[in-house]
Amino acid sequence: MRQYSITLISTLSILLFSCDMSNVREEANDYFQEGNYTAAVASYNRVIKMEPDDNYSIFNRATALENIEEYDAAYDDYTRLISLKWHSLKALMGRARCNFELENYAGAVMDLKLLIENEPDNMVALELRGRAYMKMGKSWNAIHDLDKVLKVDPNNLHALITRGAALARGGLGPAAIKDFDRAISINPNLPVARFNKGMVFFVHEHFSAAIDSFDKAIDLNENYAEAYTRRGMAKMNYKGYSLKDSCDDFKKGAKLNDPLGAEYVSEYCN
Repeated sequence: MRQYSITLISTLSILLFSCDMSNVREEANDYFQEGNYTAAVASYNRVIKMEPDDNYSIFNRATALENIEEYDAAYDDYTRLISLKWHSLKALMGRARCNFELENYAGAVMDLKLLIENEPDNMVALELRGRAYMKMGKSWNAIHDLDKVLKVDPNNLHALITRGAALARGGLGPAAIKDFDRAISINPNLPVARFNKGMVFFVHEHFSAAIDSFDKAIDLNENYAEAYTRRGMAKMNYKGYSLKDSCDDFKKGAKLNDPLGAEYVSEYCN
């Protein structure tokens, strides 16, 4: 009789544990689907504490952590899944995104290389690798990846702006302008496309056109610090503007925490 009671209690305990874990997992999944990622992470923490091998919950927790910009913790979860060979390609993509956000661009490229070897037509991976290459200063590698993306998706704004920047860095100003103009035609309210276009004009000493592009970038984003500073630099090189005009821009850039703006204020505006 006593042995029967012990067995019954043990069975009930297992059933209660299983029921509790199922409820918490369901709660976590509901939070995740609602986009309440902070609550989802807290619930997935409870699930994983009870069931450390629940890889599905680990993956969802990693995704939720990404969405609340907890990239280090998300990176750890994705790494764990990769080591377990559980949905490795999806986990590689997730870890690559985390590497990119953590500014570990070489790490992102390594993950994406493995992913693209298995999925050569993965345009999302190719775009992210192109952006990572650009951050590393490897312009031609970036162009190679982004050419493939834009052949499939000619209106991809991220790819257009990044390829334009890579082309500009490679000395191909007219081609860069073409990419920025296409991005602007798709979305006229992109200050970064206006700014990048202005930088191409500035480098090629078309100062009036540069000022016009910086004006438009600032119209779209009145807190665009770098645009104020570069507009001031263009004004210094173009007739019709005084040193005061340039200094007004440098001071605005410096006030918005652009280090170059602060340097120009110190050198020219005291």
